[in-house]
Amino acid sequence: MGGRDQGTGGPSRIGAFTLFQVGGLGLAFWLIATFLWHITFGQGASLPVILFLDQDFPALLIALLLLALAMPFAEGKGFGLPAPRSRIIIPLVVVFGLVAWAGHYLLFQNYAISRDEEVARFAAAYIREGLFARPIPAEWEGYRRAIMPEFFSPFGAADYWTAAYLPVNSAIQALFWKLGDPNVAGPALLVAGLIALWRVALHLFPDRPDAVWVTMLLGLSSTQLWITAMTPYAMTGHFALNMVWLALVLRGGWLSHLVAGLVALVAAGLHQWHFPPIFIAPFILWMLLGRRWAVAAFHILILILIVIVWATLWPGFLTHVLGPPMDVRPAAGVADKVGSLFERLGDRWQPLVNLTRFIAWNNILMVPLAVLGVAAMRWRRALKGQEIALPLALGCLAGCGLALAQGYGWGYRYAHGFIGPFCLLAGLGWARFRPAGMMRPIFIALAITLVTAGFLAWRTHLFVAPYAASHRMIDASKADVVLVDPRGGLFVTDLVRGRNGVPGRPMVMNLSMLTLDQVDKLCADYVVELFDRAEFRPLGVPLARWKLGRMDALRAHMKVVGCDKPVQPPLPATLEDAFKAAGDVL
Repeated sequence: MGGRDQGTGGPSRIGAFTLFQVGGLGLAFWLIATFLWHITFGQGASLPVILFLDQDFPALLIALLLLALAMPFAEGKGFGLPAPRSRIIIPLVVVFGLVAWAGHYLLFQNYAISRDEEVARFAAAYIREGLFARPIPAEWEGYRRAIMPEFFSPFGAADYWTAAYLPVNSAIQALFWKLGDPNVAGPALLVAGLIALWRVALHLFPDRPDAVWVTMLLGLSSTQLWITAMTPYAMTGHFALNMVWLALVLRGGWLSHLVAGLVALVAAGLHQWHFPPIFIAPFILWMLLGRRWAVAAFHILILILIVIVWATLWPGFLTHVLGPPMDVRPAAGVADKVGSLFERLGDRWQPLVNLTRFIAWNNILMVPLAVLGVAAMRWRRALKGQEIALPLALGCLAGCGLALAQGYGWGYRYAHGFIGPFCLLAGLGWARFRPAGMMRPIFIALAITLVTAGFLAWRTHLFVAPYAASHRMIDASKADVVLVDPRGGLFVTDLVRGRNGVPGRPMVMNLSMLTLDQVDKLCADYVVELFDRAEFRPLGVPLARWKLGRMDALRAHMKVVGCDKPVQPPLPATLEDAFKAAGDVL
């Protein structure tokens, strides 16, 4: 059913049956390759591989099965859609923003699972108070690394706790915190990014409203987009500001380019400055190929300014305000950033599993249609800077090629800023190879993606719930100090955190980062409780087998001196709660 469609009389068309068949086979081969490389021949089980087996592998199997079943019925017009005007698109996008906001409380139980997210919220808390860092209370200076185990800034680290990341993402959260709820930040950025994506699609497809709808429906059905927006991750900001930047550049005019430059500067300060240059550089090449010398020179200057501001001036400012680097090497310089990138490419490049996660967490037709968007490119025009597909494709290639190990992430978060370009390439492929209005394959893909999205949301909730319950249990402790023994649990050290980003009572510490003398002093001066596998395993935290001989000796000493009282669940607040806790056996 490929080739020229009847009645089009236009360029070669691709039938929906062929699209489903070739796209499904390609995704199936990629899934098999991922399983063989990372599971059958893999060494050890990293967190992405664990999440791949728990979430992505079954989700893609479900999607591919449904795609095969739907293949004979794929061609057709489907439902009629109104013109993609603002009165339709903006309310629709706002609804998705509200879903993302509610999902933080329903799906994630108001809990940020990873250290990356916790550090972003930690910084938002002190920025909300008008601070550049949180001063370490004198009584806790000797325990500062056990309280802030990782992802801390080295600047003034003997006297201050400061997030390792750049401040803009946390500042946005702090702003919404001032307005009432920091968890509105991600959904608000999602809404802004989707509206900007719509404006770009309108610019690219003025005569093909169906292609505008395809672009938007792919973005709206991205499970990665709306679940990540439920979290404090900076990646939602990268998606949003990338799309705003592109919308401004395509609009043209000196004012739009000037504002785009400011947007790029802000985006580079979200958490790591190198993300926006990877997105922007292909568009500068596109401008140069089109002989738009002045515009290209302006955006090159912006890239230089990004490095000056965020890689030089910001670390210098922190050194001036907080003090020189302490405890660990500074990780903000240009050479350090480039060196770290190549180090991670050499040691932890995982393109198969990371990109499989990316495919599973987006619309099942997004990647196949994006490939068609690249195929639709006319290379002679592209080399003259007349094909927007060229910079979009180069950016997607860079975002996917730098497939570094990410740890946590719902989908592949390092490619998050390129979901918009993928959707736009898909729109270009649709406009070139599909007849106008024949939308049934997109509706089928939406139905399939809705099924997989429900599955992924359910698995995400089940994965996060034990950690959220563990945090609530620690947070409810009446002790002065809670020592977390992370042995036996997967990433239990991430439970070492304060309340709403603020360390306080109970002061939570990583036991493995304390000496025997420090433990003795804590036990002598404070009420201390212990949180270990006896507490977190019954809550469902995944098992991790690792041993530290020093920890065994430390725990034995704590038992001898009577300093190993466990954290207890909070007492029921009412008699009814007590009956429920007892299983109503009374």
